[in-house]
Amino acid sequence: MRENKKSITIFLGVTFLFWVALYIYVPTLPTFIKMKAYNLAMVGLVLSMYGLWMLVARLPMGIAVDSMGRGKPLIMAGLFLCALGAFIMGKGESLGALAFGRALTGLSAATWVPLLVVFSSYFTEEEAIFSSALLSVTMSFGRVLGTSLTGILNRAGGYPLPFFLAAIIGVVAICLVPLVKEERRPEKGVSLRAIISLFARKDVILPAVISAVIHYVDWAVTFSFLPILAHEMGASDVFKSVIISLNIASIAVATLTNTLMLKRVKHTLILCGGAGLMFFGIIVLSIAQSLPMLLFGTALMGFAFGVVYPILLGMSIHRVDRIQRNTAMGIHQSVYAIGMWTGPWLSGIVADMLGIRKMFVLTGGIYLVLVYLFILLLVRSSSKENE
Repeated sequence: MRENKKSITIFLGVTFLFWVALYIYVPTLPTFIKMKAYNLAMVGLVLSMYGLWMLVARLPMGIAVDSMGRGKPLIMAGLFLCALGAFIMGKGESLGALAFGRALTGLSAATWVPLLVVFSSYFTEEEAIFSSALLSVTMSFGRVLGTSLTGILNRAGGYPLPFFLAAIIGVVAICLVPLVKEERRPEKGVSLRAIISLFARKDVILPAVISAVIHYVDWAVTFSFLPILAHEMGASDVFKSVIISLNIASIAVATLTNTLMLKRVKHTLILCGGAGLMFFGIIVLSIAQSLPMLLFGTALMGFAFGVVYPILLGMSIHRVDRIQRNTAMGIHQSVYAIGMWTGPWLSGIVADMLGIRKMFVLTGGIYLVLVYLFILLLVRSSSKENE
């Protein structure tokens, strides 16, 4: 038991450092890319590499963890890619180098799959929800700390400093992984037929599609063009850090609030309310004429995301057999990564044609139609299954 406590403590440290390293440069990454890009479409394309390669890697990563029966080697490989990608972006003088570095960090982000799997092995099945919640809270703290440091680091050493610090943090995390104990699990293959059957299930795929729409908006607005809009309004790098940190902190607060609301309110009502709140946040950002209004809008969007995302995550595996849940979770994460990829890419093209504010309005309008259409389909599907 003592060995488990030691491994749990070190593992939480590794997870914390991993998310600090992934997010410590995020608040000013869009403006850094814009300094080297010809237009906003190119900015969006470079930023989209993160979601694209996460999409490519997450489902294979889940299958690899189950096939190998081990996660530590994959975690160390992911941390190495995190450090290497950050270093390349820090040294990069061209858009190609920035895109390549961002792609490596996207591959690295797939490490979240083995992190969850290995960490859950330290707990009993009855403690599975507690273990994932504990790791998620650690992730949130890492992201908040990382984004809150960006502006300070930029002021101290310029734009490259956060990238180089991220690389160092990644290497430190790699050195900690061998200290973690991992019991080898039975190797188990995942058949193509099983994957296809899960993709065909409405209770699995519809929550994932809604999550993809939510992530599209989040990455089109918050993590791509909101920092650029703030820059155009005269915001400093420190203020850009505050904007992104506030968004992530609002997600954490909403996630905790969600657990209380779910005991009193139907999850479908909370889902509808959270989806609407995100639309309201987009509109606030699109009409904001002051920096405090940007803070208000990003806080609304973060809170809405924190309300909606855990519900979709739970719904996607609620009726799935325990033996297939890892694969179902890999499918869910791969599908919503489509939104993280296409959000920066497509919104960059639109922003280049219409401007950032009009892109926000158009994105919000399309989002509102799609999200409630898919929620309606999900509710109807759940009703039929309960009959």
